[in-house]
Amino acid sequence: MSARRHLMSPELVTQWLNTWRSDGVHVNSHELMYYRSKVNAFQRFRRLHPPPGASGALLSKFKGRGMEFDEFRHYQAGDDIRAIDWRVTARTGTPHTKLFREERERPVFVVVDFSDSMQFGSQLLFKSAQACHLAASLAWLAVARGDRIGAVMTSQYGHAEIKPQARHHGVMQVIHHLVEQQQLAVDSWQQQHRHQNVFPQALERMQQLARPGSIIYLISDWLSDDPALWRHCLALQRHCQLVPFTIIDPLELQLPNVSDHTPLSMTDGELSVVVDPVNKHQRHAYAHAQQQRLQSVVKQWQQLGCPLRMISSADALENQWPGELL
Repeated sequence: MSARRHLMSPELVTQWLNTWRSDGVHVNSHELMYYRSKVNAFQRFRRLHPPPGASGALLSKFKGRGMEFDEFRHYQAGDDIRAIDWRVTARTGTPHTKLFREERERPVFVVVDFSDSMQFGSQLLFKSAQACHLAASLAWLAVARGDRIGAVMTSQYGHAEIKPQARHHGVMQVIHHLVEQQQLAVDSWQQQHRHQNVFPQALERMQQLARPGSIIYLISDWLSDDPALWRHCLALQRHCQLVPFTIIDPLELQLPNVSDHTPLSMTDGELSVVVDPVNKHQRHAYAHAQQQRLQSVVKQWQQLGCPLRMISSADALENQWPGELL
């Protein structure tokens, strides 16, 4: 699986930031309100391009709650035999299967990682700012489907939980806390010297908040080396539908292509290295190590049966949907 490599030109970056009166570091509420106007476009794409497996007797793969009985009909080739109602079949003498429909107002959560590694961006937005854009768009989509939207967002410096709520009010609560927590995380990160990843704690908390059948959108860069991260994901995956996203910056995939030998200093806040971006060996080693890390995360999610969706922080989210979003 490869990440998107499309980049906005410097002119388009400047134009985009000026349009939204953004510095690319901190997010603001009017940027996130914008996605309300895109819900119809999302839904139209979904109708024209239904996801694989959406047809058949069972309209969803949601676990536990989230499905309710709708009606009986004659068994048809391709129906899930587990949905056959044997009592009706015995009474009528012909096979009948149960139809289910998605329960209205399912609880939907966006879980957003504001750890220190998310406070980085080399071209358009900080990863944490792009995470807010993604979370807001998913929130607007959820309430448009008739679901209730809640959220958990966490950083080393703050934590917020929003219980699932319906309609416009639910999204506004999510947006308010996204802006507040992202700005707190960025401002506090700039003043600290010791950095850490706290996303596993948010996933642990979700195990108490999410009822079976919930949809949980997970938004992170997955840079935590805490093995508890995957234990919590596995526990959630048993009873809920997980939809994981990773936010990636192009500089995390390969070194910039430059023509001079000016040393490039890089740091994660604790360790620092100096590389020569013209040195082919160093460029190859860097790109290989980063791809190995990314593939490791992809493999972890494949083992959990969930495809990992990739979003670049260097491109407007609107240029990356709906293929990754739906």
